[in-house]
Amino acid sequence: MKRKYRILGIAPYLNLKNAMVAAAEKYEEIEMTVYTGNLEDGVQLALQHMNQGFDLILSRGGTAEMLQKVASIPVVEIPITINDLLRATLLLENLTEPYAIVGYPNITRPANILCEMMNYHMNIVTIHHPDELDEVLRTLKEEGYNFVLCDVITEMVTRQAGLEPILILSGSEGIESAMESSINMCNAIEETKARSRLFTEALQMQGMGTIIMKKEGTVLFSTYNKENIASVIGYLRHLTENSQPISAKAFHMIDNGLYSILAEETDFLGEACCIFCLEQNPFPVGGGKHGIRFSSYTEISVMYSGSFYSLTASARLMEEKVRMINQNMVPVMILGERGSGKNEMAAKLFLESSMKKYPYVTIDCQVINDRTWNYMVSNYNSPFNDQNNTIFISNIQSLSKSQQNQLLSLLVDTNAYKRNRIIFSCSQTLDAGIEDPSKNFIDYLACMTIYMPPLRELADDIQNSSKLYLNTLNVELSRQIVGFTPEALMLLSAYQWPDNFLQLKRVLTELAMLTSTAYIQYDTVYQAIEKEKRQYVPTTSAVFDYDRPLSEMTREIVKVVLSQCSGNQTLAAKKLGIGRTTLWRYLNEGN
Repeated sequence: MKRKYRILGIAPYLNLKNAMVAAAEKYEEIEMTVYTGNLEDGVQLALQHMNQGFDLILSRGGTAEMLQKVASIPVVEIPITINDLLRATLLLENLTEPYAIVGYPNITRPANILCEMMNYHMNIVTIHHPDELDEVLRTLKEEGYNFVLCDVITEMVTRQAGLEPILILSGSEGIESAMESSINMCNAIEETKARSRLFTEALQMQGMGTIIMKKEGTVLFSTYNKENIASVIGYLRHLTENSQPISAKAFHMIDNGLYSILAEETDFLGEACCIFCLEQNPFPVGGGKHGIRFSSYTEISVMYSGSFYSLTASARLMEEKVRMINQNMVPVMILGERGSGKNEMAAKLFLESSMKKYPYVTIDCQVINDRTWNYMVSNYNSPFNDQNNTIFISNIQSLSKSQQNQLLSLLVDTNAYKRNRIIFSCSQTLDAGIEDPSKNFIDYLACMTIYMPPLRELADDIQNSSKLYLNTLNVELSRQIVGFTPEALMLLSAYQWPDNFLQLKRVLTELAMLTSTAYIQYDTVYQAIEKEKRQYVPTTSAVFDYDRPLSEMTREIVKVVLSQCSGNQTLAAKKLGIGRTTLWRYLNEGN
């Protein structure tokens, strides 16, 4: 059985309320509730009740016009018909005194038609705002008019002006016409809703989620109903913010899930919008678990600003170099020991680049498995087949020689390094006798290189950044630590920190947790350092390798001295006893 349509009636006058209730009884499809109120009073009544399951509002004249601007459900207006006007004029047919019709266009338009049809001669005055009434009525009174045909809006003002109002009442024809229009509108809305449900079910059967949103981010339609809907919509909004046209199928990582997204731009009522069809890729790749992660600018910005490295003087000294390198989107190789800030430097390059509106793809060669590797180099949805992304390939030293060659061949043969920004990192904490895996990538791709000095060469950074990081730890651990005793700080600076910033951050966290005083004491630091010494044996990277060409040994010495001079080439050249041109030549030999 078809449900009844619930209609909320707002009648400007009591007689109309009764007529509306009576008319509604003739229609089985309608369940009518009517309240009496004119203009603002009527609007307030409608706002108070319209969210109680009503399908539509029915009203008349200025009240209906005001409701159309504020109501959240459709509003149908009871029209002023020619019959309504004719009945009102017939009341005055034997009147010898002149009368006028005053009202909004919904009254004066049918009045003009009536005069033309019946060859009547009446003074018809159209107003568009209540403020016009005083002047109009004063003029009519001066011209000898005593009677005014009007609606409810004009009635009270006319009486106050000393004229006699004749209210134009709505007859059954206009009310029943409005009832039928209301039923037709409700039928159309119900059919539209039913079609929407039908199409939604059909789309859901396809196995893909469909989201349609305006370019400015408002969602128009969605069949995607999984728990991470907020993250998915946020990610798609990021895609719509790009100035580039959206019309492609691409591979994206959202909440550690791999998604295939088909996007298309279209038009909706004159506004640009985007249709996204997405499905979770059956290939089981998780964010960090299997080594591939897609991140947005916001995510990388939060990661970098919350990192230990961002607090260091080294990070600030690198800002100019980052700016210079980002003038061209050439591949970059970041070199340095484990924990020396290579990941953070890659993030900084992305955050300051012109490609920051596009995704940041991280591929960690330390944790990818064989299935992930085959996906990256063989699947058409591989991030290497995409474009405009920043792809950070970290820890390439963990790849086998065969994988290194395969990756290099893929980047060169498919021009992936030209369609995307490629950033590598290579840990130089290598066993003696192992060939440096970064060399071929630097040579074949003409990579710019960035050397990240180890923490043992940055004594000032150890002290200053440790003090700054205490503020973060105080917030995270609910501590109120003021700083270190001088002896404790000296002990921190004297340790070699084989795992660099990673190790220092971990030790500082432990010190903060173990400290109950305002200052971290010498004994606490001493015990922590001794424990670190037992866990970390000296790496071979700390031993100078003499079994290699002189040019390589010279270049390494130059890099170490340059790092000790905080990148100041003039100072480094002076310490080495060479000119700046010679120093520059040593640094660039083999690149």
